[in-house]
Amino acid sequence: MSARSKTLWLLIVLALLSLACTLFESTPAPTDTPAPPPPTATEKAEEPPATSTPRPTARPTALPTATTVPKGTELTIINEAGVDIWYLFVSPSDAEDWGDDQLGGDTIPAGDTYTLTDISDGVYDVQARDADDNPIQTVWGLEISGSTTQVIEEQALMLEVYNNSDAPIARLFVSPADSDSWGDDQLGASVIAMEDTYTLNGLAPGTYDMKAEDADGEIIETIYNVSLDSYYYWNVMGKMDLPSNAVLRFEDAFENNRNSWGGTSSEGVIYNAPANGEFCINITTENLTAWEWYEPFRPDQFVAEVACKPQEGSGATCGLGFGADGDNLYWFEVAPDSQSYALFLLLNDEWQDPLVSWTESKNIFPDGWNYMSIERVAGMFSVFINGVLQSSIESNYFPTGRIGLGGATYDQSNTLICLDNLRVWRME
Repeated sequence: MSARSKTLWLLIVLALLSLACTLFESTPAPTDTPAPPPPTATEKAEEPPATSTPRPTARPTALPTATTVPKGTELTIINEAGVDIWYLFVSPSDAEDWGDDQLGGDTIPAGDTYTLTDISDGVYDVQARDADDNPIQTVWGLEISGSTTQVIEEQALMLEVYNNSDAPIARLFVSPADSDSWGDDQLGASVIAMEDTYTLNGLAPGTYDMKAEDADGEIIETIYNVSLDSYYYWNVMGKMDLPSNAVLRFEDAFENNRNSWGGTSSEGVIYNAPANGEFCINITTENLTAWEWYEPFRPDQFVAEVACKPQEGSGATCGLGFGADGDNLYWFEVAPDSQSYALFLLLNDEWQDPLVSWTESKNIFPDGWNYMSIERVAGMFSVFINGVLQSSIESNYFPTGRIGLGGATYDQSNTLICLDNLRVWRME
């Protein structure tokens, strides 16, 4: 190879080396790729499957100031009544009922404290009750705002009368149950207006009969054998008026026997003919219900009423019924000895579950005559004691029927049940 050729070859090699260096300098070596930034607050995290239960959000130990939840209104009850509080009711003062028990199975032992939270600010009525569901104390019109404390003490002896009738109460009598007279009017110059309340203090503990009258001396309502040892609330409902379209179709004071009652007997029962202004049935067998039908017509909508008195101390009941025949009827029963009533249904000669189970009513006079009434109007069957409504149910049986009057024995036989002043009205 000539010197020129070597020189030329060397130049070519140097040129190629220079080009290679230039190419390597224009493409730098790669570095590690950084991790992608975490999702921002606007990005949505993956949701759990629709059938899974989301995990609860952990609660921070301290909330930032900007998100602090204000503390709700609290009511603290201090029990200084000397007995445990088993039930506590806190109801808005304008509510018609007490609502649910706020303790939910808890109790407030005597001397302890209990706090209710998250109560809306407002005016409330508060009632504490003992293990037997008797009121310990009632606080009316308590304003609850922020943190409120109420001490529950043993209620002083007090009678509270609420006039829920349709007439002002002008006279109020509270007489010992064993007294032969009503004594003095407790209102004096006061009047209990409709939907108003009157509180009577200073009565001695005992058992009382109570009577409310209007300005004309007409009885609004009477209750009997009320045990007054702390606090008693009387909701005076008053006697119900007859429906405006009621027409008297039949009445019998049993002063004679022009309607041919009694004079017959059947197994376990003697139906005596009326005497001394009374129609009496002698039931000679225990656990037997017996009645006599009123026959003149078969009403559909009606009111029927009769006065009744079972033999004192017998445990027997008075009864008034309505039905198609002796195997199918409604049967309203009143037990004076226990001051209770019930409503039964007989279908195809089988007694069904009670329509109204045995229920206490202080409207029942335990030692004498009581007026029982049944009414079927506009598809409702209602029962009354001494003019005061006790219960109503929907009536789906017997488009028409007869009126039956009588009574029942339970543990004792040979019991006399006497009836008087039967009246039947028909809706026309």
